[in-house]
Amino acid sequence: MTNIEDLHTQKSYLYLKEVESLAQDIITAKETKIELANGQNKFREALRAIQSSEDRRTWIKLGSVYVERSSEECKIILQNEISKTEEDLNNLHEEIREKVQKLRDLEHEPRLEGFTLKPISVAEARALHKGFGSV
Repeated sequence: MTNIEDLHTQKSYLYLKEVESLAQDIITAKETKIELANGQNKFREALRAIQSSEDRRTWIKLGSVYVERSSEECKIILQNEISKTEEDLNNLHEEIREKVQKLRDLEHEPRLEGFTLKPISVAEARALHKGFGSV
């Protein structure tokens, strides 16, 4: 009788451990997503500041070193960082989406309706407008 109870306790413990571990991964990914979004906003602010400035040279921090570069080169660097961060955010969003679905499966909860929907592209939107006669 004790072996059966111990086995049941072990299974319960493993189940709770797996659920809590997955939930912690989701929370960590969400925090990382917030940090990335804040960093992306700072890159956008810097890009706007350079675009509104008439200076031909700009100081930019690369790693832990400040370097003076042409404003055009700094704009390119910032645009690349913004697009890289956007890609990282999208990958992280997909990761969170998958982990939430897995967590709901572990908890025997129904799948979230509409959680896996993706927005239509600009080309698809234009085709829809063209097909329905508007624009």
